[in-house]
Amino acid sequence: MTVRDRAGGDLPATSAATRGLRVAVAVALVLTVAAGLFVAPVSASAAPGRAFYLSPLGNDAADGRTEATAWKSLARANQERFLPGDQLLLQGGAQFDGQLQLLQDDAGTKDAPVTIATYGTGRATIKAVNSEAIKVYNAGGITIRGLTIVGDTFTYDAWSGVLFYADDKVPTRPASVTISDLDVSGFQIGIAMAGAAPGRGFRDVTISDSTTHGNRDDGVLFYGTAFDPNNPTYAHADVTVRGVTAYDNAGNPKNTASHSGSGIVLGSVRNGAIEQSSAYDNGAECASTREGPAGIRTYDSTGVTIQRSVSYRNRTGTTAGGGGFDLGENVSNSFLQYNLSYANDGPGLLVFTAQDNGAQRGNTVRFNVSVDDARGNGGYGGLTVAGRVADTALHHNTIVTRASGTHQPAAAELGDGLTGVTLRNNILLSQRAGAAISAPALTSDQVVLRGNAYWREGGGSAFEWGDGRYGSLAGWRRVTGQERAGGKDTGLDVDPRLQDASASPSVTDPGQITRVTQFALAADSPAGGAGVDVDTGADAVDYFGAGLDERPVSIGAAQPAKVAAQPSTEPSGHRWLWGVALALLALVGGGGVAALLRRRRPPDRRPQETLKVPSSRL
Repeated sequence: MTVRDRAGGDLPATSAATRGLRVAVAVALVLTVAAGLFVAPVSASAAPGRAFYLSPLGNDAADGRTEATAWKSLARANQERFLPGDQLLLQGGAQFDGQLQLLQDDAGTKDAPVTIATYGTGRATIKAVNSEAIKVYNAGGITIRGLTIVGDTFTYDAWSGVLFYADDKVPTRPASVTISDLDVSGFQIGIAMAGAAPGRGFRDVTISDSTTHGNRDDGVLFYGTAFDPNNPTYAHADVTVRGVTAYDNAGNPKNTASHSGSGIVLGSVRNGAIEQSSAYDNGAECASTREGPAGIRTYDSTGVTIQRSVSYRNRTGTTAGGGGFDLGENVSNSFLQYNLSYANDGPGLLVFTAQDNGAQRGNTVRFNVSVDDARGNGGYGGLTVAGRVADTALHHNTIVTRASGTHQPAAAELGDGLTGVTLRNNILLSQRAGAAISAPALTSDQVVLRGNAYWREGGGSAFEWGDGRYGSLAGWRRVTGQERAGGKDTGLDVDPRLQDASASPSVTDPGQITRVTQFALAADSPAGGAGVDVDTGADAVDYFGAGLDERPVSIGAAQPAKVAAQPSTEPSGHRWLWGVALALLALVGGGGVAALLRRRRPPDRRPQETLKVPSSRL
């Protein structure tokens, strides 16, 4: 028998054994191919990715795959399509001029990002030339780390150092962006995350351990399209800014219409956090009298937490802004907590909106310390709440204001438009400045005040309410009905006695903000144990990191475990009854009387412990 080959020629007959071997091999090949059809394909993200190198001594005609065959320019890198897991590594200590672009088809994944980083010794520098230094368009799965980004004479007025930009050309928000260990300076905005269409921006974003300084408008800015209160959408989601320092971002002296010169800003964000960060010496050249800058702020956002950060010496070139921390317009369900603010032109803590839409609501400001804020010429207090602000709770803050020349800011300034706003257990201390609380346009049904300590050193009016001026809590209470709960008087109008209220904070590291123990309660403070009950939620702590369970409720940001005994408030006409009761107890014993006395005895009032607590940095 003969077998035809593919050319039609005859092949010699083979033995049965040979034919059997061939059949077995064929069957094995078929089974192998068939088995492969049922094996899950290897995903691109599982691949280790490629590495490409840039060096000033490189050659753009080389393959770029090793240090010895490195490319020379960013322009050559822009010609490459990067795949998930790829790395572009710039030689440490070297400078690369121009712009690096990553487009939509350069996207990585969460598990296999496209990474821009440094190799060798030192940090690589990208110097922009009349453009962004790094621009990422509609791409996620991007990691950028370990670089210095600097601008030229044109970038300060027109370009961002690092720009992530998303528009409606991408079906959903690009996800998984990580930026770390960058130093960005000399741009209009240091690091910008932009959403150019409703619901388009970036998701799962982390910016950490970076510095942005010497930029014009903002150090770090997230923004989106105009906010629609009837159909709110947010450009960005699940954002974390951690360990970022923003300073000397001066503001735009030519912009008289809107704020400029802020340090860190989250705009158009759903669910975000700014933590363990610092902002200082920003905003001095802001020229807008309508709205001003802040060290750290959020606006047009929901579910944002700003915590464990420090903001100080921020300025404004006008009477607007220049504050430490700001929950700006259209912010809802957000927290401002465990922060230190001092020596700012504007308010240390600001909750404000100029919008008449009801979107500013459901926020909480708690366990913050503000010292010597509102130093500028604006009409701010150390704590300022104004505009159509609804359902907002401000409790356990310590506010200390001081005169700045002839300027005398109030400790707390409340503007018209508030509904459902509560202030409880706050220390409002004016050191020869303005009133402890000033509300010239507020009515009593717009806000509830309970358990606060009001004090103006040097006497004078501690309370300004409507057209009235009051030197005592009793007089103010009688007219306004404030500081009453359950038929009992609340609040204090005596010196709350802090450990050293005259001190000036010098903390610059957000990891050290708990070292301002001068603003904790002194051992004999009347504010110890004098607060009203507030639902702080499970696992809450005070400013110094102390748990709140089993501690007396005190006024201010510190909640000491032990508080001093206060003078008896029992009417003197009834004291003889206690003497009789004690005599009867001595004569006849009586477990029931002893139990009654135990119930009447105040909690342990031994002197407060001296606060020496570790850093609250997580």
